[in-house]
Amino acid sequence: MNQAITRREVSVLSFLSSRSAIGSRSSVKRFAAQTLLLVLVAGGVLSADRCRAAAPGLIEFSLGNNALLGIPIMDFPSELIVLARDGQLHTLTGIAKENIRTLDASYQPATTMEMKVDLQKEFGRDFEVISTQHFLVVQPRGRGERWPELFERSHRAFVAYMSRRGVKIRRGRFPMVAVVMPDSAAMYAELQRMKVDVKRVAGIYARESNRVITHDGGHLRFIADTVRHEAAHQSAYNYNVHSRVVITPRWVTEGVGQMFEPETMVGGQSGLQTRDRVNQSSLNQIKTRYDGGRSPEFAEAVRDLVGTNEMFNNPKTTGDAYAVAWAMMFYLAEREPERFQAVLSGTASRGTYQPYDRFARLNDFERWVGTDIDQFAKKVSWFLKSL
Repeated sequence: MNQAITRREVSVLSFLSSRSAIGSRSSVKRFAAQTLLLVLVAGGVLSADRCRAAAPGLIEFSLGNNALLGIPIMDFPSELIVLARDGQLHTLTGIAKENIRTLDASYQPATTMEMKVDLQKEFGRDFEVISTQHFLVVQPRGRGERWPELFERSHRAFVAYMSRRGVKIRRGRFPMVAVVMPDSAAMYAELQRMKVDVKRVAGIYARESNRVITHDGGHLRFIADTVRHEAAHQSAYNYNVHSRVVITPRWVTEGVGQMFEPETMVGGQSGLQTRDRVNQSSLNQIKTRYDGGRSPEFAEAVRDLVGTNEMFNNPKTTGDAYAVAWAMMFYLAEREPERFQAVLSGTASRGTYQPYDRFARLNDFERWVGTDIDQFAKKVSWFLKSL
């Protein structure tokens, strides 16, 4: 699934939900701090009346043999992070960092047609680029509407589910890009080209490029489950459910991804019972590993996930981490939606790249859910038993 890619805590921005153009000429370094404030305003982290920073100017930068346009987001001593007009994030180092040109022009996101033309050039004549309301889907020619419809249904279901639970949704500025390669070998070659090192996955969401990458070969049902998971990540980061400028605990992001794997979550059926929305794979894992949540180890796992991301990083406990994260977020969404909102808004509104140690994570969690971890684990266990 996406367990490898989500370990890549890279700098991307929640600027994506802003609709106002950015203008005025400035030097990159002079306005780095102001840019951060602007990003927070655009992403809904800070209100506009709390920030009057000057907007950064458009810059031209080089990527290989290509000259691109974008705005500076972060200026570190050794690297400059730039948002391109198509929503991709680029890290410039060395000569590339110094060899930029500031333009007297405002930032405007690329249009859907511009991005479609660029994607066609990037992937060549063997692929077609299909436009939907929210996506540009790159796929091998002749694959029809199956993939575009899957991505579109997944996104619509995500927005509907979150909205019904009172989660604030703000649409991004760019079409979401999904790339479907013809088989797993081609997918891994594409990931290698992107310098993404993963193994044994059916697809990923890459926050640097803001793309979902998957393939059209192998076990279709397993791939579809993964695509729904990764599409949920893409929707969450593009519609400001998660923030790209803060450190978000993985139990939150992966719990959300796991929630949207079941086909019933995107089927559009009305009147579904809670049990119909269950991620059966995650529930079975908890039944096997934690006696359905009744084992004392279940509360320990909840505490470990809240405090650190270590369970996700350890191959021996990765499966447990995904399952328990699903149970935590699914319980909150289905039984305590106000607490569900509090967790999502709380994690999204933390300080920009503010360190998040174990003590702070535990303290925030208990404040957001309104109880201590042991009692919360019992609530989740009782909920799982009802399923």
